[in-house]
Amino acid sequence: MFRSKTPGDRLPRTEFSRTQVFRVINIIMNMNTIDTANDELRVKELLTYEVIDAPQEFAFDDIVDFAAEITGCPTVFINLIDAHRQWAFAASGIPREASQCDREDSICNLVIRQNDVVVIPDTLADSRYASISCVCNAPHLRFYAGAPLINSKGFALGTLCIVDFEPRTLEYDKVEAIKVLARQVVAHLELRKKVIEAEDSQQKLTQALEIANKAKVRSEEFLRNILPEKVAHEWLLNQEVLPKYCDNVTVGFTDFVGFTANTSATEPALLVSTLNKYFSAFDELCPQFKLEKLKTIGDAYMFCSGLPESARHHAVSACLGSLAFVQTVAEINEQRKSQGLEPWGMRVGLHSGAVMAGIVGKNKFSYDIWGDTVNTAARFEQACEEGRINISEATHHRVKAYFDCSPRGEIEAKNKGMLKMYWLDRLKPEYAQDENGMRGNDRLLSMLNLKSI
Repeated sequence: MFRSKTPGDRLPRTEFSRTQVFRVINIIMNMNTIDTANDELRVKELLTYEVIDAPQEFAFDDIVDFAAEITGCPTVFINLIDAHRQWAFAASGIPREASQCDREDSICNLVIRQNDVVVIPDTLADSRYASISCVCNAPHLRFYAGAPLINSKGFALGTLCIVDFEPRTLEYDKVEAIKVLARQVVAHLELRKKVIEAEDSQQKLTQALEIANKAKVRSEEFLRNILPEKVAHEWLLNQEVLPKYCDNVTVGFTDFVGFTANTSATEPALLVSTLNKYFSAFDELCPQFKLEKLKTIGDAYMFCSGLPESARHHAVSACLGSLAFVQTVAEINEQRKSQGLEPWGMRVGLHSGAVMAGIVGKNKFSYDIWGDTVNTAARFEQACEEGRINISEATHHRVKAYFDCSPRGEIEAKNKGMLKMYWLDRLKPEYAQDENGMRGNDRLLSMLNLKSI
């Protein structure tokens, strides 16, 4: 009744080409690569919450305790899955450390790939889970229900899982309650993350303010180095300085004799270094005599006494400062001679009168003065001799009670005709601290409200 099939009756054998086989293998490999890439993004997102190995937090403990109460299960975890392990952020009924295990030994590792609650009434009866270590070995989990903790970006950070050590079922309303609690866990994690971000932002803001304040202090210090204290304060307060007429000041200029020849015969770096040594010494002396350094122009050093605040004895202070300049240059020159270097000869010119003072420029601004008094002081400096101080009649009139001066003739000044000149020789003995009359004694300095040097 039945005949046997002949070879010709057999179904044709399906043959796969090598290309088709490689194509299938590539598809599988690409799928694994995509899963790995997605998990790397998931783990990276988890780390932004800064919860791994974080201390216990009561807000999450309350959630697992409530989940245990409404489900009637002895143990509940909030498990987080990083790249290599499962770690419990909160636990009820058992220490949270008990949940830590390798990722491959975790049922939660499978649940984070789902979009819904996974309920396993009997783990040993389900072939998908029976071979997992926590099921077939201690602690021998027999019941499991887990809801993935999915954030707003769609990443599953871990699970809210309920476990028991004997099989059981879970009613629909309790499953729904687990979903709600899982959403609450995520909401708390988001809130916690925002608090951390706010604290980080506050810390960064505080650091930025500290940096800004330090920069502000440095800027103000720099401003006070280039402007008189009162002028700097006005600029910082109003972002401008109104020009001021000063009717009684003494302006001084110094320069070095033969400087032009030195520039052609001296290495530039050495030339600048030498100038800096002299001028830095002048900078240190100016505050002692209440002199304001205005600027340097090549080898010229310009200073003034009696501004921005008026000073009754401005001419005396300017003369004392000029004597200190001359003495300092002499000391530096002695050092240069001992080193086999040529000394630099300096001359000084002083004139007293009225000036306009103010700030020029907007970006690279500077404090400056203008008027015939400035031009005349420069003219007296040009008419001076090396190692001497040449003062005008206006300055001489204000200081002759304190200094010995020698008449030296007249000089023609543009638009002013002939002007009398005087050598400022030294302090009178009754006002001198030293035999050469270069430094004021306590009596004079006290009258001028200056410190002894």
